[in-house]
Amino acid sequence: MKNYMYLRIPMLFVLLVMTACETEQLESPDLINSSSSNLKTMDNVYYFDAPVYDISSTPDGSIMVGINNGDNRSIQLIKNGEISTILSMDVATDIQGISTIGSGNAFVTTGGSDLAMDGELYRVSNGGARMVADLAAYERMNDPDALAGIQWKNQLCEAIDGFSAGPQNNPFKLKALSGDKVLVADAAGNTILSATTTGEIDWKAILTPPLNASGDFMVRWNAGEAQDIPCYVQPVPTSIAVSDNGDVFIGELVGALSEADGLFPIGHSRVWKVKEDAMHVVLNETVVSDDYELLIDGLTSVIDIEIGPDGLLYVVEFDESSWFSSFIPETASGGTITAYDLEGNMVMQVASGIEYPSAITFDKKGNLWVLQNNNTYFVTGNMPSIKMLQY
Repeated sequence: MKNYMYLRIPMLFVLLVMTACETEQLESPDLINSSSSNLKTMDNVYYFDAPVYDISSTPDGSIMVGINNGDNRSIQLIKNGEISTILSMDVATDIQGISTIGSGNAFVTTGGSDLAMDGELYRVSNGGARMVADLAAYERMNDPDALAGIQWKNQLCEAIDGFSAGPQNNPFKLKALSGDKVLVADAAGNTILSATTTGEIDWKAILTPPLNASGDFMVRWNAGEAQDIPCYVQPVPTSIAVSDNGDVFIGELVGALSEADGLFPIGHSRVWKVKEDAMHVVLNETVVSDDYELLIDGLTSVIDIEIGPDGLLYVVEFDESSWFSSFIPETASGGTITAYDLEGNMVMQVASGIEYPSAITFDKKGNLWVLQNNNTYFVTGNMPSIKMLQY
């Protein structure tokens, strides 16, 4: 599950689950051995036999999907009840975020790797894809959460969970602002990046760690020879939404806590609201700013956000027991989709008890589509699926 490794999931728990899977073989559905890269059931649920991390609706109502079948990565389209491949991508790491800007046109991010050696922004159009911004190179040269703003992260603190001390990145989901500009949630970099099709990259916002009961940044561990460098709990941006007036909303998944704090980051995720023109802002709960506000807190493992056709902000929590449950069998509580107004007031709970909701999108008719089980097969036994959600 290398994608989530770059969201800073502990290597220890990967090893625990691998051991569990060796002793208790999961039952594989028939589609695992299919020669097709995807299958569709008769009840309008679309199943895929490889990891899927994001979906995005096109103007004609189709659903664009990124498929990661080993080294065979492709963009596929659900249209008129059928699935077709519109593009194969020869990229080093998995397709992660997709944000459409037209039928068959989109921006796509690829995943990061240790020391930010991978992770790019692609522009997909006319059956081809071209790399337009080297997000990995930007992280290696700038590493904003460590070297800019309040510089809350020490690079030595990255040397945990199988990673090396130094810059880390994982361009996850993104939001197209136009045909030549996007915002990218760099999950491992703890930043929101602004990037263009001509390769310009800058940081819009740096997230800061969640607070403990005393109002201080939560510490996960201590680095350095003297163990005197506090290494804070990671505030992982996963998703971005933009309102009609340009306000930017940022969804956050929080990394592992210390053993003393219980490891599972339940109730620590947040949604932030940033003004359209604000740049180089540090999202800090302890600071009052005209450029941003903490909109919603007390959430758990926010994996996606989207503004619906009704003007509400839809927030997806991966699982109420946190993302840890996707590594430990029989610990999941189910994920939720909740709608809020743009001032952060809860309007309704759309769905609860969902098995690992991983992304959502609204089609041109206003229907809500949900991706489940992005890459959780070895715990759940279920492959990714996409369906229209009735609520």
